[in-house]
Amino acid sequence: MATKKSNGTSITSLFENIEEKGFGELGAEDLRTPRISIVQALSPQRQKTSSDYLSDAEEGDLYYSGSNIVVNGDEGVLFLPTYYSKTLVEWGLREKGGGIKGVHPSDSDLMNRCTRDSQGRLITPGGETQLTVTANHYGFALIDDVAQKCVMNMTGSQLKHSRAWNTMIQGTKMKGAKGMFTPPAYSHWYRLSTQVESNDRGSWYSYHIVQERVLEEKETDLFAEAEEFAKFGSSGALDQLGGPSKSVSSPALEQSGNKKDWED
Repeated sequence: MATKKSNGTSITSLFENIEEKGFGELGAEDLRTPRISIVQALSPQRQKTSSDYLSDAEEGDLYYSGSNIVVNGDEGVLFLPTYYSKTLVEWGLREKGGGIKGVHPSDSDLMNRCTRDSQGRLITPGGETQLTVTANHYGFALIDDVAQKCVMNMTGSQLKHSRAWNTMIQGTKMKGAKGMFTPPAYSHWYRLSTQVESNDRGSWYSYHIVQERVLEEKETDLFAEAEEFAKFGSSGALDQLGGPSKSVSSPALEQSGNKKDWED
């Protein structure tokens, strides 16, 4: 129940009348983008010594960093895509301590200066770090019935699922007054769940993505918000936020036998 002032006015209504005030010069660079990722065997959420450890996290769950919770991977979450970008994430080699060292645009010439090692990794000049192509899917995840802005970073063996998802989105057609047309990416909800994949190097969990439903009439406000988020992404403002956070598993934690998974 909303708290009331003595004159009967809801304090909530006062907040609503001056919403989004008090943030000063807060910009995109001052925010931490919530992320969705898959909990793997060696993910921080499974390691008791990690600050991101969650006692209820199981392999194959989906981790949402915004509220530090996990969602059952079989059930999954609904996701409304609004903007897509691709970046080159530079990681420290696992044997040299690992960790994220930088995020570069997808057209960086650093890619051309890399060499492959015996494990198929793209090693940067100097031999201290590796590059991974990362697909960044921005949008809204339905968490506890509330649409939350977030990003999914997909790399390695997950890239083929990213490409399939992009193909699914772009291949969606609807019939309008002027005939068939391709609606915006944020016209439909997609269900993200997880599935097991394996090869001769081991097994891991990957995304399983299906189109769930079109936005409903009651979700027109969300559509408008998604449109603004898409414009924000197209302006380049999200590029600086495209790389994974420290809570996201490094390339070494995801098994993949395909040495060309980095290729588009």
